[in-house]
Order: sequence, then structure tokens, then C-alpha cells
Amino acid sequence: MSTNDNCDDVIAHLFEYLDSEMTDSDAERMRAHVADCSPCLAELSIDELVKRLLRRSCTEQAPEHLRLKIHLQISKLASQG
Repeated sequence: MSTNDNCDDVIAHLFEYLDSEMTDSDAERMRAHVADCSPCLAELSIDELVKRLLRRSCTEQAPEHLRLKIHLQISKLASQG
């Protein structure tokens, strides 16, 4: 697998990592990759910032169906980019 493929995989799973929704071994692979990859580290930092801003700004929780619809759209966009 090329480095670009690794980066694409890491970027596609950043929110799972940030939300602690990965196995310990997958999370360790993410940490190892990000530690050696500046572009992925930058993306991780941006995503962490977005999550913190959203958490601070949003006190109400979106309905589950809306959350799933948004997640699907983000996933589609991420796979196209």
C-alpha cells in the first residue's frame, strides 16, 4: 500500500479516531501514522478544533436521523476528494 493510500485511509477514519470508536490496535496505527505524517497531523488538528468548536457552540443534540444523514454526506465527500 502506498503512503497516499495510507493517508487516504487515515483521513477517512479521523472522526472515528477522535471519537474513540476504534479498536486499540487501529488507534495505535493511526497514532503512529500521524506522528510521522505532517499532512495527516494537520488534518487531525483541524478536525479536533472543529469538534471542540461544535461541542462548545452546540448545546442541543441533533436528532439521530439528521446526524446519520450528515455523516453519510461527509463520508461521500471524503471518498470523492
